[in-house]
Amino acid sequence: MAPFVFSAHPTREQLLASLAHFLGPQFRLYRWMGAAMVVLGLLLFALGDVFVATFAVLLGAVFLLVVPPLTTRLVLTKVSYLLDRPTEYRIDERGVWIGNDLVENLFHWHAVDRLDELPGMVIARLGKSGFYAVPTDGLPPATAAEVTGFIRERVPARG
Repeated sequence: MAPFVFSAHPTREQLLASLAHFLGPQFRLYRWMGAAMVVLGLLLFALGDVFVATFAVLLGAVFLLVVPPLTTRLVLTKVSYLLDRPTEYRIDERGVWIGNDLVENLFHWHAVDRLDELPGMVIARLGKSGFYAVPTDGLPPATAAEVTGFIRERVPARG
C-alpha cells in the first residue's frame, strides 16, 4: 500500500556494498586484464625472463586484488559527503524520492531498467550511468517485503 515514507541512515557498509555491486561489471574487465597479466607473467617465468615476468605478475595482482576495492573506496570517499547522512525515502506511484539536508532526487519508474537485491537493500539501476539504493533492513520485515514487492511491480520484466 503506497506511499511508503521512512527515514534511514545508510551505513558505510551498505554504501560500499551498493557501489561495489554497481561497479562490478566494470571491475570484471580489470580482473580479466589482471588474470591475463598473471598468466603472461607465469609464461614469461617459464621462458626465463624473470624481470618482465615479475612485473607482469605484480601488475596482474594489482588489477585483480587492489584496483576494485581501492576504486570503490575512493568513489565512496568522494560521494559520502552527500550520502552518508540521515535520508528520507518516499516510494509511490511516481517513483522513488530520496532526500536529505543537502540533496533531493526523484527517480521515476521508467528510468529504472533493472532491480537487484542485496541483503537489507534494493538496488535500482538507471542504465549504465547510475543507481540508487533503498535500504530496507531498518524496516519491519513485513514492511520491507511490501516495499520490495511494490518496487518490483513497478519495474516488471526489466529487473
